Order: sequence, then C-alpha cells, then structure tokens
Amino acid sequence: MFELKKLITAMLLPPFNILILWIAALILAKLNFKKLSRISTALGIALLYILSIPFTAQTLKDSLTIEAHLNLDDYKQAQAIVLLGGGLRDSQELYAPLASNAVQLERLRYAAYLQKETKLPLLITGASPTGAIEAKVAAEELQNFFNVPTKWIEPKALTTKENALFTKQILEKEGIHKIILVTNEWHMQRAKLLFEQQGFVVMPASVGEGITPQEYGLNMMHFIPQGGALAKNMQLLKEWIGYWKEK
Repeated sequence: MFELKKLITAMLLPPFNILILWIAALILAKLNFKKLSRISTALGIALLYILSIPFTAQTLKDSLTIEAHLNLDDYKQAQAIVLLGGGLRDSQELYAPLASNAVQLERLRYAAYLQKETKLPLLITGASPTGAIEAKVAAEELQNFFNVPTKWIEPKALTTKENALFTKQILEKEGIHKIILVTNEWHMQRAKLLFEQQGFVVMPASVGEGITPQEYGLNMMHFIPQGGALAKNMQLLKEWIGYWKEK
C-alpha cells in the first residue's frame, strides 16, 4: 500500500504527469485524432514550462508557509517539543554509517535551539522505509553535536499521519497536549493539520526563510526554466496534494 501511494503520487507530479500527456499525444496521433494530439502536446509543453520556473516555486512556497509570529516566551508555554524526521543518507563520515540529510539537519538545528532555550522535553518521530530509525539517528546527532537530550524516540512512523498518531500514543500518557512542532515550512501546514486532528494544540516552529518579502520583486530569472525549480515544484505540489487529501 505504501509503495502504491508513492506511485500514484509520482504519476500526479512532474515530470511523470508531463510524460503521460506526451505519451497520450503519440497515441492520439496514431489513432488519427490530430487535434487532440496537438492539444495534449501543447498542454505538456505549457505544464513543463510553468513547473520549471522559479516564480512558480516561490508562489507555491509562499502559499504553504505559516507565519506564526511566536517568540520564545510563547514557546515556553508548551509542554514538549516534537521534531519530525526529515530523512537519512548513507555516510562515509567516521562518526556513523547513517547520517541526517540536509533537510533533517536544518530541523535538528532549530530543535536544538528551542530545547536549550525552553528546557522542554523533546520527542523525535520517524522511521525510514529501509528499516532504519530516523528518530534514533537524529537523537544521537542532537546529543553528540548539540549536547541536547531526547526524552522520547518514536521509531515506527513512515508518514506524517503516523508521526501524529504514534506521537499521541506516547504523549497522552504524559498528559501532554500542547506542543512545539518542528518541521520545514513547506511541510508545516499539513503536519499541523494532522497533529491537530489527533487533539494536539500545535505551536508551529517552521524551518525556512518565510514568505518572500514584496520588496524583493521579480526579475527575468524568475521566468527562466531551471532544473532546481522543477525539483522544488515537485516537492511543493506533493505537499499541496497531501494537504488536500487530509483536509
């Protein structure tokens, strides 16, 4: 089921959805539906352009960003910090065979800062489809590199929905319902929704640059197709699809 969901999601996102349009155009041309074939081809080209430009990525990122405007005094009113796993990579570094990836490392840094400033207990949740426990690796790195202790490790969750469900199973025994939730800004809207559905009062602690200031303006490069923008748009569209599915 997990792999099937991944496949369906991939088919809805670029570049898979564009390939589907162009394959459909070839089939329609073979069947002598020339007009429909041209329409399908044009739609694929238009979609490829729109999803390859930084302007689209910036717009999607801003639409997903929650600006909570909370300060440390606000966060000190919570009962615990919950850090969501963001992924692992193989490591050739001497300290471990597995390490947090770049996304996870940014989350770790912010969680470490918040824990040191608030002194709240920390829970890390997340596992990898490979069988590795993201939460365990994250806890070890927090202790080794930031000198930050982890009180609870949730080792089973493979999805954000499971992050919320399994976290509730741990924290409700402690009478904890008000949490600081640490994840990336593009992930926060969906994560916050899912944790609230489990009965948590969520104080978002988003990792990222926030909504793009209007004074930054636009320039020609916002509309030039770029490979990095295509990858970013795929990530952001995936989040919107996930959010709509859970809402």
